[in-house]
Amino acid sequence: MERMTLLEGELYLTAYIVIGLIFAEIIMRLKIPDFLMKHVLPKNIPPVTALAVAVSAGSSKAGAAILSSALSNSEINERSAIWSVLMLSLPSYMRRWPSTFALSVSTAGRAGMIFALSMLEVAVMRFIIAFIFLKRGSGSVSSVTQEIKPSSHTMSIAKRLVKTLPLAWLFFALAYSLVPSINSFLKGTFADNDTFLPLAGWTVAAASIGRVSVALALAGGSIAAGELSTAQAVFALVLGAGMGTVTRILRMNAGYYYGLFPKSTATKMLLANFATVIPLIMMNLLFAGLALSL
Repeated sequence: MERMTLLEGELYLTAYIVIGLIFAEIIMRLKIPDFLMKHVLPKNIPPVTALAVAVSAGSSKAGAAILSSALSNSEINERSAIWSVLMLSLPSYMRRWPSTFALSVSTAGRAGMIFALSMLEVAVMRFIIAFIFLKRGSGSVSSVTQEIKPSSHTMSIAKRLVKTLPLAWLFFALAYSLVPSINSFLKGTFADNDTFLPLAGWTVAAASIGRVSVALALAGGSIAAGELSTAQAVFALVLGAGMGTVTRILRMNAGYYYGLFPKSTATKMLLANFATVIPLIMMNLLFAGLALSL
């Protein structure tokens, strides 16, 4: 697929942010979260969080826009917004995961199955961690048994866009410019390395940074040719996908966070993303490394 230009990317980013904020504002004014979630959510969990999570099954950006509107109207606090945003990736990932699992097994066999399950484990564990922190820090927000009351300090969508769009454009441009270079550097580093993995393993890891489907095909072919064991293929896939996840957070989330939320909140969301996903990736690498050493 041909890579879109920077201008095209900025236009898509702006359209998604504007449409998302308008959509979220309509939902919040109709008090749909309170109406739908009053009898469903656990205590001390904002109704808007459940709605955002449900909406994110179709689009995590739409879910983030709902949280942005709720934060702007003082219906949730900053802590709730941060941890709620981290919960949004799981529903959309679960929608894609069955096809990912089928592709993984069909192209890389047992190694692909283990890899797909490890990636699911990262997504589920991050959701659970975010849910736990959200529940601990939501005591000051409206209970699900209370009616949400809009704040008198609500900022208009136009004013919010004036404040947030320039930063969104800046961070999208930075990610657009830097992430491909970072990925190329990582791919070159892996491909030129020949330590405890054979060259075929580092080739799989390098491919996994960019396109997992290509890496799975390479892993399956290398296993069939006897160049990699199952353990080596799993380690290479997990290593490359882990590095790719870190760069994807910058590429896919930075622009939208800064376009929807205040600067300080968006920065905390990015840091929370890294703080939750990196330890889980390292844990998967540790297990894969132990299997490799046996």
